[in-house]
Amino acid sequence: MKSRKLAAVAAMLGSLACSSAMAQTPAGAGAPTVKAQESKWSSDALVGDLLDYAPAKAVLENHMPGMATNDQIEMVRGMTFRSLQQFSPDQMTDDLLAKIDADLAQLPPRAASAPTSK
Repeated sequence: MKSRKLAAVAAMLGSLACSSAMAQTPAGAGAPTVKAQESKWSSDALVGDLLDYAPAKAVLENHMPGMATNDQIEMVRGMTFRSLQQFSPDQMTDDLLAKIDADLAQLPPRAASAPTSK
């Protein structure tokens, strides 16, 4: 049952991604650069971490409008977009994740982002 729900959420995210990817092609889209590979912000980061960092959340919203406000997003906060891709590979494509990674790579690394205090 849980995998069905995750598949549904991934499909929903993929649908959002697919519809918005057709409408926009951000500058620098394409294969990840060395800079993108070195960035701590990528589609391999936890969805929750990306959503909790406003600049990363803005990148996600640019590529998948409405994703961050979807009622089901809480179910996947502990997963990565790369892991969600298995549930919706036709919509959450390698090309889309590469575009997201390219934009996330422009953000400061986690160490330079807002410090957390406890």
